[in-house]
Amino acid sequence: MKRLLSVLLVCAMVLSMGLFSALAEEAPLVIDVYDAAANYNGTQSGWFAKVIKDRFNIELNIIAPQVVGNEVFATRAQSGNLGDLIVVDKKDMSDLLDAGLVRDISDKLPECENIMKFKVQIDAYNKGLTGEDGVYYGIPSEMTDTSPTSITDDVIYSSPMIRWDLYTEVGRPQLKNLDDLLDCLAAIHEIHPTNEDGDPAYPFTLWRDWDGNDNMIGIANVVQLTTWYGEKLKQSAILKPDNTFTTVYDRDAAYYKITKFLNKAYQMGIVDPESGEQPWDDVANKLSTGRADLMWYSWQTGFWNSVDRLNAGTGFIFIPVEDMNFYADADRYFGSDRMFGIGSQVEGEKYDRLMEFLDWYASPEGATFQHCGIEGLNYVVGDDGKFVPYKDNALMDNLPVPEEYGEGGYNDGNNQINQWIVSSLCVNDITGERFAQKYWQSYKDMTMTEMKKEWQETFDAEDSVDYMKKHNQLLASPSVDFTPRADDNDIAALRVDVNTQLCSYTWNLIFCETDEDFEAMWDEMIEQLNGFGYEQLYAYDCETYQPEVDAKIAVTAE
Repeated sequence: MKRLLSVLLVCAMVLSMGLFSALAEEAPLVIDVYDAAANYNGTQSGWFAKVIKDRFNIELNIIAPQVVGNEVFATRAQSGNLGDLIVVDKKDMSDLLDAGLVRDISDKLPECENIMKFKVQIDAYNKGLTGEDGVYYGIPSEMTDTSPTSITDDVIYSSPMIRWDLYTEVGRPQLKNLDDLLDCLAAIHEIHPTNEDGDPAYPFTLWRDWDGNDNMIGIANVVQLTTWYGEKLKQSAILKPDNTFTTVYDRDAAYYKITKFLNKAYQMGIVDPESGEQPWDDVANKLSTGRADLMWYSWQTGFWNSVDRLNAGTGFIFIPVEDMNFYADADRYFGSDRMFGIGSQVEGEKYDRLMEFLDWYASPEGATFQHCGIEGLNYVVGDDGKFVPYKDNALMDNLPVPEEYGEGGYNDGNNQINQWIVSSLCVNDITGERFAQKYWQSYKDMTMTEMKKEWQETFDAEDSVDYMKKHNQLLASPSVDFTPRADDNDIAALRVDVNTQLCSYTWNLIFCETDEDFEAMWDEMIEQLNGFGYEQLYAYDCETYQPEVDAKIAVTAE
C-alpha cells in the first residue's frame, strides 16, 4: 500500500512539474501598440521587455507612424484593427470613435485603482469626448497630481542655457537682449571652437526632423524659441501675451524675431554648417560630446549635465536675458496632447490582461521604471527608503543593465511606448518624493555644487523659475481640459501645403547672406503663403483655439 502511495505521489509530482513547465513556457501574448509617440518600430526588446514579460507574459509590437509613415494608419484603419493598445493625439480620438476603432472601457476602468487616482481629469476628458458621465474611451497621458495653475518645475520647457564655465570665462556678461546673447555666444565660440576631441563646436546646431509637429506649423527650432517672448504657436496662429492672435509672418511677432536672430547667428559664423541637413540623432551626439554651446529645451541638459560635470562647473544652466518674457505652460494637470485607448477588436483574456498592464503602468512601480529607471543602475535605495542617484550616465552611455534584467544596454531596452499615464511631476508613493530625479533630496544635495552656488549669488535667485518670477519674466498659462477639433480633409491638405512652404522658406531665411536678402525673402514668403491659402488656415485655427483661450482666461480670473 505504501509503495502504491509512493508511486502515486511521484506521478502527481511529475504531472504538476509538467504542468508548471507548460505554464512557464506559455508563449507571450503579443500586444500590437499603434503609437503616434514612438520613435521605434518593431518588437520591444531589452530590459523593459523582460519587466513586462515577467509580470504579464506580454510582448509589445510597436507600430510607429513616425518611423514607417502615416500610410500605416490608413492601412490598419481600413482593416478595422488599428491596434490593441492605441496612443494617439487627443484631437484624433473623436474620429477613431466614430470609425469604430476604439472600444468602450467603462466596464473595467473604474476598477483600475492606479489610473483612477486621476478620476477628475479622466472624467473631464471623456465627458468632452462623449457628452456623457461615466462613459470611458480614453486615458489622458502625463496627468499630474498638482493643480491646473501650479508650476512645480524649477526650470521651464524652453529658455537659453549656456555652459557655466564658458559663460564665466567670457566674463559673465549682462545680457539685455538677443544681440547681447549673440555677442556672448560669439565670444564663447572664439575660446571654444572645438570639443576636447578636437571636433568642431558651435553655439547653434539645428535640425529639421521635428518641423511641423506638436500642433504647430513651422520649424521647431524657431517655434520653441518664440516662447522666450511670451508667444505660443497654435497651429498656424500665434497667441500673444494679451490673449489675441496674430499671423505667423507678422514682423512684430516672435516667429520673425527668432528667425532673424538665427540668421544673425549664421551671418556671424556661429551656426553649425551641418544644420538643416543633419538628423536629430547626430544633434544628440553633438550635445553629449560637447559640440553645442547653447541649449534651449530643458531636457537637453540630460545629454551633458552629469553629476561629475555639475561638480566640475561645466554644466549647462539658464542665463537670463533682460527683455525676455517666457511663456510657460502650468503643470499639465489634465494631461498632455496624447491619450491611451484600447482597440475595438480587443476582447476576452487580451482585454483583461491589457487593462491590468495599463493599471500597472500607472502604478508607483510602473511609473518608477518609466521615470527613475532600474534599481542598482540608475539609482540605489538609501537607508531612509528614498532613492539616491547612482549611474546617471546610463542613458547617454547605454550602460549594460543588471543581470536580472537580461542583456543589452540601458538605452537599447528603454520603454519604446515613449508616453506615460503618470507625469514625472507626480509624487511616488514608494518614496514620498516626486518621480523626477531632480526633486529628490539626495539629488539636490549632490548637485548643490559650487557652480550652482555661484549662479545663485550672481543672479540672486534659487533657480531659473524663481529668477523669472522675481523679475516678472514668467507668463504662466493654466492647464485646461481642451481638445482641438480634428481637421477635415480640405484643411488637412491645406495645412500640409502651408507648413511645407513655411518650413522651406524659414530654413532659407536662416541661411540668407545679407539683411537685404532676408527682408526680400520674408516678403516673398508672405505672398507665397497667402497664395497657398494661409489666410484661410489662420482664420480656421483662430476659431479652433479661441475656446481654449477663453477657458484659460476663466481659470486665471478665479
